[in-house]
Amino acid sequence: MARPAICPPELSRRVFRGTEAISEGLITSNRLRHAMWSRYAEDVYVLREHHEESWARRDALRLITGSQQVACGLAAAWLHGVWSPPPGRPVPLQVTRAKATNGRRIEGSDRRRLTLLGALGPGTTEADVVEVAGVVATSPLRTCFDLMRDRQLVEAVVVADAFLHAGVVDPVALAIYCQERYRWPRVQQARLAVALANPFARSPGESRLRIVLVLAGFETPLVNVPVMHAEGRHVATPDLQVRGRRWVWLEYDGSYHEAAEQHEADLRRENRLAVVSGGVPLLRYDRRHVGTAAGRRGVVDDVARAVGTAPGSDLRVRDFLRPAPGHAW
Repeated sequence: MARPAICPPELSRRVFRGTEAISEGLITSNRLRHAMWSRYAEDVYVLREHHEESWARRDALRLITGSQQVACGLAAAWLHGVWSPPPGRPVPLQVTRAKATNGRRIEGSDRRRLTLLGALGPGTTEADVVEVAGVVATSPLRTCFDLMRDRQLVEAVVVADAFLHAGVVDPVALAIYCQERYRWPRVQQARLAVALANPFARSPGESRLRIVLVLAGFETPLVNVPVMHAEGRHVATPDLQVRGRRWVWLEYDGSYHEAAEQHEADLRRENRLAVVSGGVPLLRYDRRHVGTAAGRRGVVDDVARAVGTAPGSDLRVRDFLRPAPGHAW
């Protein structure tokens, strides 16, 4: 009977290079082939039970990137503190090479090669490549630019909102960055997304709800503007305020609103608004409303009746298409 494999204590909670562990006498090449180990990339391993944990993925990116590889896409957005994976999903190891470099693709990465200016590219600036916690990654500007170009319009706005709200990119700098690359693929999409972006948006769902109204032709909503009592006391901060012949407040309820404590807080806030609003209605929506064509039509119809202004445009389904789960925001 074969003896069960034993993990060396030095490797039990560590992402490591196989060649280094072998040279240090911690493991043999034969034992490294055991199913207890997970291989991230060539010569980069971790104990399989840690494969999807965030600390392991960050350490793996630290070992993978360098003079040849660059973390990009959602991996770079995560490193910059702009994006977090949904519960139950790991950080994707999205890595790319500059077009000017040679070498094999990282296992599990489907990113195309990029024109990168800076440390890994032939350009004259360092705008595209930075180091974050020891990981070589695309800069916040470049990461935002690439993610916007990879998406349809509404999801591109979601990306731009998130980067602006996090404060890691400046809206003017982002607009200039897009303008300077006016011949790049899908740059028009990115430029329009920047024009529609709002740094005060606090969640992807809120951004999607706002853009439903903007693309339907309503006046651009005010975003997270505090409502104050006549005595100057803060009453509440609705997600959106839409103006027409009349006003209406809109709230986007993410999944956390289903918790009992949050639901109670929502009711108290709604009651405070009703007392001081003088009749301004509050409409509430969630992912079921912004995630389908029928739901979005319902939102548009509700708001049109509430503000007394007909929508000026029809919504296009393609503007709201979402990326595949592994690339979704």
